[in-house]
Amino acid sequence: MTKPFQLTDDMQQEMVDGIKALADADTHDPAGPSALPPSLHRRTIDRIPVSGYAPGSPNDTKVSDAEALRSEAPSLPEDPINPSHYRRHPSGVECIEITRHLNFNVGNAIKYIWRYQDKGDPIENLKKAQWYLDDEIRRLQGQR
Repeated sequence: MTKPFQLTDDMQQEMVDGIKALADADTHDPAGPSALPPSLHRRTIDRIPVSGYAPGSPNDTKVSDAEALRSEAPSLPEDPINPSHYRRHPSGVECIEITRHLNFNVGNAIKYIWRYQDKGDPIENLKKAQWYLDDEIRRLQGQR
């Protein structure tokens, strides 16, 4: 049998010092200080240089971070176990984190509603969600 984890005074002090350092950090990030070292902080990409580039020149092109990354990064093969449409929700939460606590029909309905615009035909996805909800209603009414 393993011994339970014990938090030593040194470990606790190190944790408190780390939290204080993060809280005291001077940051311009609207989401607050980052736990990452400054070398790993996200950098804003707001310009793509073109030939004859000079800051403030008429050749400057403003693009979003996503557009810049799409244009520069090679596309990676899709992960068959955890495809990108599982992680697209603006909250950053994966659907399974919610649906694993629900029954099959309700979980599947929420899954189709959660990602209805991210994969395939949105109308078909909403109809699938509706089918699972109707099936759950039939189950609750004792009609199946």
